[in-house]
Amino acid sequence: MRHKRSHIEEQAADALRRARKLPAGPTRNDLRQLAMGLLWLHRNGMDALVANRIASLRSVDDITRSAPPWKRARF
Repeated sequence: MRHKRSHIEEQAADALRRARKLPAGPTRNDLRQLAMGLLWLHRNGMDALVANRIASLRSVDDITRSAPPWKRARF
């Protein structure tokens, strides 16, 4: 029995179908990357996105703290 595809899976499949119709090049690559990103989002969910964003912010914070005071970014 086949499972019902989610909305994100349908969008990814549609992007891949559109990409197959295009000649090799940047537009085709962009559609393929979009499809892969949608599938990643479907598999990993919002929790992974939030965790990734928090890790990125922590690394930026670590970099700014290690810089001398006169080179630190002011927000």
